[in-house]
Amino acid sequence: MVSSRNKLLALSIAIVMLSVAAFAVVGCGDADEPADEPAEGEYPSGSVTIASTDFSEPWILAEIVKVLLEENGNLDVNHTNNIQGSTVLHAGMESGDFDMYVSWTGTQFTGVLEMEITDEWRDREKVFDYVHDEFQERYNATWLPPLGFDNTYALCVRREFAEEHGLETVSDIRSIAPEVEVSMDATFMDRIGDGWNDFMEHYDLDFARGISMDYGLLYRAVAEGDVDAAIAYSTDGRVSALDLVILEDDMNFFPPYDGAIVARNDALEEFPQIEEVLSVMWGAFDEGTMAGLNSQVDVDERDYQDVARDFCEEMGWID
Repeated sequence: MVSSRNKLLALSIAIVMLSVAAFAVVGCGDADEPADEPAEGEYPSGSVTIASTDFSEPWILAEIVKVLLEENGNLDVNHTNNIQGSTVLHAGMESGDFDMYVSWTGTQFTGVLEMEITDEWRDREKVFDYVHDEFQERYNATWLPPLGFDNTYALCVRREFAEEHGLETVSDIRSIAPEVEVSMDATFMDRIGDGWNDFMEHYDLDFARGISMDYGLLYRAVAEGDVDAAIAYSTDGRVSALDLVILEDDMNFFPPYDGAIVARNDALEEFPQIEEVLSVMWGAFDEGTMAGLNSQVDVDERDYQDVARDFCEEMGWID
């Protein structure tokens, strides 16, 4: 009788141990299974990197992207700024270091795509469509819809200098060009197609000297009379703040420079919320709006992160 009870007890212990082992195996199997898919209506989580070049406008725009995707898109966003030059920026996206960057159509039309500016390429929509299609085919990347403003290069002078010499257009400066010194950043001086040398050839100008300097210094240089003119950006807030005059590009040298966000298609496919969340930005910026935001950073010396977040709040894009 005792022997039977012992056999029964041993059998019970064995059953319990087998159950525990089976539970452990099932538990281990669950750990190896892929994570649950996001619930319906919930964005997938992850991280992306957006890059910008070395002045306030792309900093502000990239930071607006960061704020929107973090607040409304369930993503962690790293903003890498001060990238030196549009070709370096593009190479970083091609290598996978960046998922997105801020750019302008004319910049990459003549830069990465090495297109020549002719009369047929003055139309903003046509240039955007060409850049968009070529990036899809060559680089598996998308130019998201234009932000709404055209930030073109522009030749600017002091107001009193313009009035003294009767300057309204770029062509007007031709007669005094041999006496004029012009400041510009290194990017414009070295650009092929829409840079310094092509600009002078297009307008038949022979300036006394072109001086390359840090972009942040060239406005002050012309305002204080260290140079006579500068190659500026039309949406830079310092143009109006320093009472500078932009001379009309009367011979249509510069192509359209529509601001936009460029993104790798792999990132857009992995995180569909990028396009959905950022869609509030499409067409939301005109030249005056962008110049005002730039002025807050360059003239009022506000932090670009604060300017970007405040703008998102003012627009009602975040709480």
